[in-house]
Amino acid sequence: MSEESEPLLLPVISPITEPVSGDLANTAAVETQTLTPLRTRTIVLALYLGSFLAALDTTIVATLLPTIASDLDASSQMSWIATSYLLSCSAFQPLYGKLSDIFGRKMLLLWSNAVFAIGCVICGSPWTNNVWVLSAGRFIAGIGGGGLSTLSTITTSDIIPLRQRGVYQGLGNIVFSFGCASGSILGALLQQGIGWRWAFLIQVPLALLSFVLVATILNLPAKSPGRGLIFLERDQGNKLKWSKVIKMIDFVGGFTLISSMLLLMIAITFLNDVSSLSVMQWVLLLASLVIFVGLFIQAEMTAANPVVPLNLLFENRTVLASSLTNWFCTMATFSIMYYIPVFWQAVYHFDPWQISLRSISNFLGISMGSLLSGIYMKRTGKYWKYSTFVNSFFVLGTFSLFLSAFRSREQGVLEFVLMFLPGFGYATMLTVTLLALIASVDFSHQAQVTSIQYAFRATGSTLGVALAGLLYQWGLQHKLESVVLTDKTLLADYGLRKLTKWCSQILKDNMFDTSFDERFTALVHGSFMFSSLCALAFAATMAILGLTTSLFMREHTLHTSVPSK
Repeated sequence: MSEESEPLLLPVISPITEPVSGDLANTAAVETQTLTPLRTRTIVLALYLGSFLAALDTTIVATLLPTIASDLDASSQMSWIATSYLLSCSAFQPLYGKLSDIFGRKMLLLWSNAVFAIGCVICGSPWTNNVWVLSAGRFIAGIGGGGLSTLSTITTSDIIPLRQRGVYQGLGNIVFSFGCASGSILGALLQQGIGWRWAFLIQVPLALLSFVLVATILNLPAKSPGRGLIFLERDQGNKLKWSKVIKMIDFVGGFTLISSMLLLMIAITFLNDVSSLSVMQWVLLLASLVIFVGLFIQAEMTAANPVVPLNLLFENRTVLASSLTNWFCTMATFSIMYYIPVFWQAVYHFDPWQISLRSISNFLGISMGSLLSGIYMKRTGKYWKYSTFVNSFFVLGTFSLFLSAFRSREQGVLEFVLMFLPGFGYATMLTVTLLALIASVDFSHQAQVTSIQYAFRATGSTLGVALAGLLYQWGLQHKLESVVLTDKTLLADYGLRKLTKWCSQILKDNMFDTSFDERFTALVHGSFMFSSLCALAFAATMAILGLTTSLFMREHTLHTSVPSK
């Protein structure tokens, strides 16, 4: 495998064949794909519909969580409605790469759409009248949703040359972001209109449309590895027996991976409320996690067809560096996404509309970062220097948001600018690391390493929110106890019992009445500023780690044709 790439003199897409990275570089020639530009774009459009659905589902439910919890009388179990989807999505994502290599992208995409639709039907059914049935439906939908987001990226890489891939990935990032933005708006409209159940049911026709489009349009070229091993063998007149197909599947690796991911996500979920589990329960949970991770590593080291090729993760520094960069930057981004609005609401007293307006610049940053990075790589065939430059902007934007939390008054236009920079940097990182990842391995492994990166991203989003939340809650509680409950004037006026009650309510509601005692309000105001600084300091630290790990990626050639086998 090449350490450094040769310079590419022509930025245009070339129809000629050329060597590719890894073992394929030794072949005499590599066949290019035979899809017409129109058919290629139509296939990508069908794939992005699935990605849009996965994004829409995430935010539409987040908007409706309080309403759903109130309707089902399950406020204390509200978090499981969101967490159950994320649990299954994260746990099953790494499996789709290897399984689609065996059964084909098309079959797995059809499965993902069908399972996603079934989960949505369960959630929206009038017979779903308790939180556990709803959470089960969300878990099922997450199995499909994980496939929709992962397989759309993998399949696009099957048909788009790496030199062009950045542009398409940029468009895919925009579609995903648009789905996230649409979900919150649609959720609010449904909440005020026909009811929260339609937030799930309205996704079913879209999933069925995606199913039909994939079934009718997605026909990959004859020798594309994306067709799946069983279909490639059939095309050559070799019909594989199911007993042989079953032996290709790493059941032990798959089971231990899913178990490890589920245990990890459950542990992360409980981080924000450590006291909800006893010491013995924590010991059992963490011990089980360590055991299953050990069993997974053992299974993958000995499996003939491992579901996750660990040698690629630990022996190829670009694969590891790009995955860790995704992990750290996603932790930073989701910390910002969750706790900048909390800061604005608690300290600046912004309403949801004011927060939404300031979040638009983040979406604009994502759109521009995605497209510009794709165009740059298409024209130059390079990515390392550009990645380092833009990741520095990501760090700058994150640090600027951290510093802004020292100010107790709103900053007008500056808030829009500060939200733009992290969005721009994060979108660029997603595009660049994906191309670096794929370019660094043999084309036959692109599906598996893409799944690995999605798994890092999924755990990063959950872990980032959990750790930032833990620091936020600690900061708020620490400041309230050390400042409010020790203030002599307040103690003389209201007494310790009443102040303790008020502080407990603030910790529970994450807000306070600004029309109350002026001194009390000022001290609580400062407590919220301190807690926000704790969360944003974590985000800034993760951004620095993301920049650091990105420096270890190597420059590889971005080819202008797609290998067919």
